[in-house]
Amino acid sequence: MNTTAKLGGLGAAIALLLTEVPAQYTLYVALFIIACGAVTAVVPPPHAGGGWAVAWQVITTIGLNIGWAENHFKPGQSGVRVPLADKPAARQALGAAGIPVLDRRGRPEPPA
Repeated sequence: MNTTAKLGGLGAAIALLLTEVPAQYTLYVALFIIACGAVTAVVPPPHAGGGWAVAWQVITTIGLNIGWAENHFKPGQSGVRVPLADKPAARQALGAAGIPVLDRRGRPEPPA
């Protein structure tokens, strides 16, 4: 699905949900969403098997960390940053070591 369509649908859903919140509480709901986004930007993700992993996913969703705003570090995963020119060599080195390269959803990519 197109990212623009996803974000448009999400924006519509959020707007619809905010219309259900009484007017005197909308500021607090907006501040809660901003706080959740700030927490996920500052606090490192928990371990995948930890009890906080589910709470972390809920907080990142409430904080609207989706699409391009999504955190690159997730529970149970690490990120190895390499220059773009070295990406093929890094993939080859990981494959030779038997380490799977994960796609954006956290699933192993098929070998190239």
